[in-house]
Amino acid sequence: MGFCGKNPALAKPAQVSSQTQTSEFQNDEFDEEETMYVKWLEDNPNDVEALKSVFHAKMKRGKTKEAVEYVERLISIAPKEVEWRLLQALCYEMIGDYSKAKILFKNILKERPLLLRALHGLAMLMHKNHEGPAVFEMLYNALQIARQRKKVTDERNIRILIAQMHVVKGELDDALKQFKDLIDENPRDFRPYLCQGIIYSLLDKKEEAEEQFLTYQSLVPDEFPQRGFLEDVVLAAKTEIRQKHKNKELKPDFLYRK
Repeated sequence: MGFCGKNPALAKPAQVSSQTQTSEFQNDEFDEEETMYVKWLEDNPNDVEALKSVFHAKMKRGKTKEAVEYVERLISIAPKEVEWRLLQALCYEMIGDYSKAKILFKNILKERPLLLRALHGLAMLMHKNHEGPAVFEMLYNALQIARQRKKVTDERNIRILIAQMHVVKGELDDALKQFKDLIDENPRDFRPYLCQGIIYSLLDKKEEAEEQFLTYQSLVPDEFPQRGFLEDVVLAAKTEIRQKHKNKELKPDFLYRK
């Protein structure tokens, strides 16, 4: 991909022209649709569907700073809608305003301390901000609330999130131990098997990874709404481990090249 600009004369004119025209057409189409909604909102400032359309269009095009205005207008119309508040926090994180994003995530958690998406968002933000042990302190506080309220499902979800954060921090042995404990307690939950498969892939343990992925695939329901996404995660992990093995096989050859 990096060599595309070196020999432009070698490109097929018709192919390049077709690709360029398609790209330009799509961009023009996006511009036209976004412009149409923005103009509509001048006279209909509280049209939720139009605001949503502009917000998503700007996010897709990487215009996160501009998208903030529209998600905040949505919040002003429906201040109790947690979806928009989560996206607002995510936007500020994406533009690098970690302090603002952290405040927004915490405000959501004040009202809904067990909301997994907010806990995950805050944990990842704190990790990016190099806050170290404070990440786990925050998550264990939420875990304690779940136990006090006897919210069994929330408790398990938070424990899985804690184990996942150990993976994010590179603490793979700690993560494996926690996932094994979760499997011992409920061997029908497919999520820990998937996570263990990814960890074994990272550790370059192909057989162990494959075993975990097969168990996951035997347990995940066909109707599970995120099955497609999870299948992509498994495929990515398998591809990574295959690439590692391929590189291993090539390594001695590379050592003797000059």
